[in-house]
Amino acid sequence: MKRFFEDFLMTNNANLSTYMKPKKRIFKIILLSVVITILGIGLWVGLTAFNTFKKITAFSKGNNSLFSFLGDSNKTQLKGEKEGRTNILLLGMGGKNHPGGTLSDTIIVISINWQTKQTAFLSIPRDLWVQIPDYGWAKINNAFAHGEANQKTTGGGGQVASETVSKILDIPIHYFVSVDFEGFKKIVDTVGGVDIYVEKDINDPYYPAANMINYDPFKIQAGQHHMDGTLALKYARSRETTSDFDRSKRQQIVLAAIKQKVLSLNILANPKKVTDLLNILGDHLRTNLSISEIKSLWDTIKDIDTSKMINRVLDTSESGPLTATQDQRGYIIVPRKGIGNYTDLQKIAKNIFATSSESTTNDLEIEVLNGSGKSGKAADLADQLKSEGYNVAKIGDATKIYENSVVYNCSGKVAETIVKEIAEMVDATSNTKTSCGTIDIQVIVGENYLPAR
Repeated sequence: MKRFFEDFLMTNNANLSTYMKPKKRIFKIILLSVVITILGIGLWVGLTAFNTFKKITAFSKGNNSLFSFLGDSNKTQLKGEKEGRTNILLLGMGGKNHPGGTLSDTIIVISINWQTKQTAFLSIPRDLWVQIPDYGWAKINNAFAHGEANQKTTGGGGQVASETVSKILDIPIHYFVSVDFEGFKKIVDTVGGVDIYVEKDINDPYYPAANMINYDPFKIQAGQHHMDGTLALKYARSRETTSDFDRSKRQQIVLAAIKQKVLSLNILANPKKVTDLLNILGDHLRTNLSISEIKSLWDTIKDIDTSKMINRVLDTSESGPLTATQDQRGYIIVPRKGIGNYTDLQKIAKNIFATSSESTTNDLEIEVLNGSGKSGKAADLADQLKSEGYNVAKIGDATKIYENSVVYNCSGKVAETIVKEIAEMVDATSNTKTSCGTIDIQVIVGENYLPAR
């Protein structure tokens, strides 16, 4: 009997071993297939990314080799990083098959403060009258178009636009990024649209149709909206029934929404979405950033909190640095201090990262406007503020009568304390404005104002 069981176990162990061998082979084949698939997807995404970067960095003179794309233990330092600030010019235009396709519809300087890891957006109106290198006086949106039309002698649209903006703002423009409308729409659609809160109703019966001859009326109500690419583009471009100031602000909001959506986990974890985005960028975006610089920039901006971004607009508001006019040159925007005098614009651009620790009562410029309907009230308050050590830079009249005095904070956190102090001093309410030109604080004297005794 013992011999029987020994023979039985030996026979069945052999059979079991024979039975298990195919199972192990199948498992190994499945595992190998999974590994090959993952590597294949990675290679597919990687090659797509590399080919895309080769396209979009056509104007770059930096490191665009395959090795720079695959990675380097040493991070590439961006231009301006050593000095503490990098400035990137973002340009948006119609693109191919669009009338005036190389005219810059959107012009924004995006700055990075390397010490605080803060970003700032400064929008420039496309109708600003400037002198373009080797071209002459024209609207600033012609700079890119002139460069594109004469690439062999100018270095391209991005180069000419960068030189023009650098001259009027008196800051270095280290890089440029250009994208056309079609690419913008495709990017928004590929990421599944963006969610944006519309602050006020917009009714634009004169929004241009695709042929730039007829109209394609645009209307949207205030409130939360989920926007596809077409709607987001209209929201960002519409300006006929709202100011250039509002339009530029909306463009900044849309850009921030796209950045947040692209960085969401669902987008980055989807290889097809990633390659779709890369293909769109390759067809519609150009820059003079090199591949290694793009990687360094990405590592920086992906962790930046967009809710803390600084947003400024060079606008034509009552206290803004610019004013609009119409003459034989058409509708143009010029500095209040005169054509070619950009000192106010330069002050805004250079001081856009001013912090409360860097500013004092004497640094912040205050404008006092008389809204009381009684002469001398603005001068009275200005004298009072000066006696307290505040820097009153301008005195004038408001455009209407105010029942109560109001103090506007035009510079964010840097002015919060002083705004509160002045509001308490003159029994005024406090509010905020995104921009008051070169002014940091605007005080409007209302009918309730009583001079200090």
